[in-house]
Amino acid sequence: MVGRPARRWRLRALPALLALCTAGNAGATGPGAFRQVLLDESGVVRWTDTKEEVALFGTNFGTMSGHSFYTTGLYTADRKASIDQDFAHFARMGWDGVRLALWGDWENCDKEGNLIANEHLDLMDYAIVRGRERGVYFLFTPMHTYPPGIPREQRDVLPGFARVYPKAELGTNPAAIAAQRNFLRQILEHVNPYTGVALKDEPSILFIEPINEPIHHPEDFAGSVAYINALVDAVRGAGCNKLLLFNYTQDVAMAPALRASKVQGVTAAWYPTNLGFQHNLRGNYLRTVDDYTPLRDEALAKMPRIVYEFDTAALVDPYMYPAIARAFRSVGVQFMSMFMYDPLVSAQTNFNWPTHNLNLVYTPAKAVSAIIAAGAMRRLPRGKSYGGYPENTRFGPFRVSYEENLSELNDADAFMYANDTTTVPCNPPALHRIVGHGSSPVVSYEGEGSYFLDRVRDGVWRLEVYPDSVMVRDPFTRPTGDEIKWRLLDRAWPMTIKLPDLGGRFHVRPVNAGSDRTAADGTFIVSPGVYVLSQAGPVEAAALPARLGRIGFAEFVRPAVPDLPPQIVADVPQQWLAGRPLEIAAKIVGPVNPKSVVLKIRRAAATETDAMPMRQLRGYRFGATLPSERVRTGPLGYAIEAHFDGGTVRYPTGDGFATVAIAGSGEPLVLFNPATDAERWSFT
Repeated sequence: MVGRPARRWRLRALPALLALCTAGNAGATGPGAFRQVLLDESGVVRWTDTKEEVALFGTNFGTMSGHSFYTTGLYTADRKASIDQDFAHFARMGWDGVRLALWGDWENCDKEGNLIANEHLDLMDYAIVRGRERGVYFLFTPMHTYPPGIPREQRDVLPGFARVYPKAELGTNPAAIAAQRNFLRQILEHVNPYTGVALKDEPSILFIEPINEPIHHPEDFAGSVAYINALVDAVRGAGCNKLLLFNYTQDVAMAPALRASKVQGVTAAWYPTNLGFQHNLRGNYLRTVDDYTPLRDEALAKMPRIVYEFDTAALVDPYMYPAIARAFRSVGVQFMSMFMYDPLVSAQTNFNWPTHNLNLVYTPAKAVSAIIAAGAMRRLPRGKSYGGYPENTRFGPFRVSYEENLSELNDADAFMYANDTTTVPCNPPALHRIVGHGSSPVVSYEGEGSYFLDRVRDGVWRLEVYPDSVMVRDPFTRPTGDEIKWRLLDRAWPMTIKLPDLGGRFHVRPVNAGSDRTAADGTFIVSPGVYVLSQAGPVEAAALPARLGRIGFAEFVRPAVPDLPPQIVADVPQQWLAGRPLEIAAKIVGPVNPKSVVLKIRRAAATETDAMPMRQLRGYRFGATLPSERVRTGPLGYAIEAHFDGGTVRYPTGDGFATVAIAGSGEPLVLFNPATDAERWSFT
């Protein structure tokens, strides 16, 4: 990877409005204003002005540092523009909590822990400014312990103390502890040149976790307490009064030492699927997230708890995030940040932390699920349990379903769904926000991007539609940096909207580009962009607000669509039972619909090929069904051809045929072949 020239992907913000705005869900009182928090006697973090509980949701952010800094640089020379784009999307998703994950112990100090001001620090300062503008509150973790995930020749020249002292010695070696104390004090005293405020006083930083995932030594109780207190004293010695929390889940035997130390709360992580697995997981993982028992330890009573990392690693399906939020809220979590959001510039290849994959544009269904999880963080009461699976698939206004591959929020003011749903909104006239992927009783749409409907006032709605994103390769296989996993397309599709205050005939005005149109029976043609839907005719720009919440009214941040030829992504079982109808399906992925799609069938050892048309099922998906009498024992060869004005695309390429093994009555079906399937064993 070293030496590859940076690729510059065009991204458009139409326009990218970055004026200071309020803290949105966090409840700031004016432009750039941030609320303060207090810790009550029961260990609950509350806003000082209203005494309401703090409940924040978002992501780890690392573009300024470590592996994310390196991978982002392979796609763009302008990392600040990348930061702008991602924080705009955090606001669009309603996220208000971000963990700043800095590899400062490697990249921003020397052996003694003296602060080094460089590009990494500058980008972090810049990210804080962008977070301020979007109403984000931060958890700051300035030391990361692990090597930063960059090429060895770059890592081996880093100046920080983490390269000098083994990780296991960071909590025991006096020289290593002294370096950490020195670095903590100096970085907290660092003044952000963009704000003129020292990090120790930065109002958007609520929590400080001094060090990420240290190696604990619970067998040395006194030493463990002394180490934690040494870092606490360094933070307090810098004049910083932020809430201090320390890692717990690297070794839960640390609970007594944490309880006895000066630290105020604990941090936890959870990867309930399979961290590091290099294939997209299949199967139902909801039974793994009934509860999060580590934070039920009585030794942690009256200590605030936050989640610094969580994810459904190696799982692209959108049914899990709200269930994880449910488990965390039941044990009192007040801040949760997933690891690691994919920067917009690199998300199509999933090159940044490839066991994770989440981006608003490129993984739309999973992103909507994460938006719903943010709603669960705010709407579910702290400490309430909902039982075990499958009884807990409905909780408050939320629902998750493995069978439907769905997560859903259905409340009076908001209706959100991460896949097709037949659920009817509980109070359509009261709705103020709709977020969707797929179709529902409110919105019918064949495109494969997400969409947002925000009520401006009665009879006037803002519609935002993102490009289609189609998974064309397993996103969790080892990335190359060039291989596209998610294919982005600009396609126009019919959309039908059924909202009481719009009715069946309403005006549709594009905000960014295009011409006005009128919906008939609630249906109109839509392509990616922002629109104003109005029941009483066109609405002029002057009559619209400059922004809605934490986004600009005309703001639309999306990448340009790459110029790629059509391709076929087949969805066919590897084996089947004789005498049962067999569906052969595929997505024909391209900028226009094919003129025709043909399925070719060939039996083993046969020279003749049968052909039959494939019909368009929905959007990009085409299918054909072989009747039961044609599904006979033995190998069944098939090929798919899509015909366009400019030529033909075939799957598989060349002249060969893919194969389905057809098993007869009494013949075995292969459930597991050690020679080919061993690498797909999955353990949580």
